[in-house]
Amino acid sequence: MELKASTRSQGDHLIVSLAGEIDLYTAPRLRAELAAALAGEGPVRVVVDMSGVEFCDSTGMNVLLAAHRQARDLGGEFWLAAPPLPVRKILQVTGLDSVFTIRDDLAGLGGQP
Repeated sequence: MELKASTRSQGDHLIVSLAGEIDLYTAPRLRAELAAALAGEGPVRVVVDMSGVEFCDSTGMNVLLAAHRQARDLGGEFWLAAPPLPVRKILQVTGLDSVFTIRDDLAGLGGQP
């Protein structure tokens, strides 16, 4: 299965919407989309909408973690929104749920989570 990714602005956030599977084969697509989102001037606020993600393996988690670190290093923010239950379980088992800011949805993105 492929990974579909698109980026749009919403208020002062960049929303990276994902649909499909994130694995060894689709991770380069995710990496490229996140790199483009983080390439802006100054600190950016990136929210990854995971509501359409059906599967995410350790390769995908590593890509998300690297993007999170890059955003923080640039003084920005990096959140995950609406990860489905299987992805939430992976985040919990790996302890990454304490690393990422996780939102239940994209509502109210004009301000803080």
